[in-house]
Amino acid sequence: MGALAIDINDAGITVADATGVLAVEPGFALVDGSRIITGHEARSRSRLQPRQASNRYWSALSLEPGTGGADSDTSAAEFAYAQLEALWQRVGQGVTDVFLVLPGGYRTEQLGVLLGLAQEIGMPVRAIVDAAAAASVRPYHDQQLMYLDAGLYRVAATVLDQGSDVGVRAAHSLTQTGLASLGDAFARRFADAFVRATRMNPFRNAETEQLLYDQLPAWLAALQTQESVELLLSYRGEESRVTVERSAVLGVAAGFYRAVSQLVAQNREPGRRLVVLLSDRLAALPGFTDELARLDDTQVECLAVGHAARSVLFPRPIAVAGEQVKLLKRLPWREAAVQVAAEENVARKAPPPARVAPPTHIVYLGVAYRVGTDGLVIGREADAARRMLVVADGDSGVSRAHCEFVMRDGELKLHDLSRYGTFVNERKVSGETTLQRADVIRLGSPGIELQAVSLETAE
Repeated sequence: MGALAIDINDAGITVADATGVLAVEPGFALVDGSRIITGHEARSRSRLQPRQASNRYWSALSLEPGTGGADSDTSAAEFAYAQLEALWQRVGQGVTDVFLVLPGGYRTEQLGVLLGLAQEIGMPVRAIVDAAAAASVRPYHDQQLMYLDAGLYRVAATVLDQGSDVGVRAAHSLTQTGLASLGDAFARRFADAFVRATRMNPFRNAETEQLLYDQLPAWLAALQTQESVELLLSYRGEESRVTVERSAVLGVAAGFYRAVSQLVAQNREPGRRLVVLLSDRLAALPGFTDELARLDDTQVECLAVGHAARSVLFPRPIAVAGEQVKLLKRLPWREAAVQVAAEENVARKAPPPARVAPPTHIVYLGVAYRVGTDGLVIGREADAARRMLVVADGDSGVSRAHCEFVMRDGELKLHDLSRYGTFVNERKVSGETTLQRADVIRLGSPGIELQAVSLETAE
């Protein structure tokens, strides 16, 4: 068989060779008496036996007893070993080289634990490859490149250097959220729909709760393309059906989607077009690519399942010199550069047609404030020397005098004065910018939102 790549992400561990994806399974484990079961079987029993189940061991990789996440003394490393060994028994026959593809964020000691597990299993590991570098196979000249991925308990936006090769410049993370909490939110919304329509509560017992979570991926996939979907749960010979609207379901994801979009916006370079390489895990979320599309001057490339793992091997395995296992955060390009026509950039920066009236007011908490030539400063503390709109003290990330709006030459201008950043349509403002009608302005993070509107006819 030759070379094999294993992309280790607790939301979906993917195994691939040069021919394609061989296996995808979730990072779940369950203690069943004296043995540990992993993957799909463990996930299918995780709601039935929650105290014996865990999906945190990959993020908490450690040899310490009790770190596995289940109600036992099992270490995270023992769960990880069980899953890797089961995978190796299925796909390891004839493999001479293994590349482990990992998200950023693992500490040096955790990498050591992982290599120790692989060695004990008998995996011939050649290198550990950063997932962001692995997924970036071709350069985008004169544009910023970012890889966006998520696990069960973490979201990461990795900024990449583009030169003669591709390398990780910086990784930025959301560590208080991930696909696990988002999945729970979706599940609760679906359960509420059943309660309202049929009075059947899927969370009333473990069996129906497990059935709901088993169906969750298929229901979310249907909502990618359908405005509504019929849900069906069969339990003990009885069927419960309910139809849910896409908009109602996506409402519970709004906070997560916004937080990820802000993570991207906060780490983009002002004045440059952005290309986001979006992992299959995030691309599969209904409505998420639409949220990213709101980012100004941004192109989103949705990656296929197993892309990062396959890209380490295709068109040929990454060359690694010497016998020592290398940690690779820079890789050669594997495909030709993407050229963007100059006219496209010009078109994106063209001013709006003259017949469109410029905005005249800024809306905050439903109230419109007129902006004149004397300007309007937004901040969290009043200043008698300026015309100011003071926002609530509890809004973190807002400076005393955060930004100023002013009408000049028939246009509404925004000037950033802050330490924390001002964003227009989730793009960070550098100095001053001209606003258009319906632009959404965010101050700080999580901050507050304002909107530019026109309430009078332009002369």
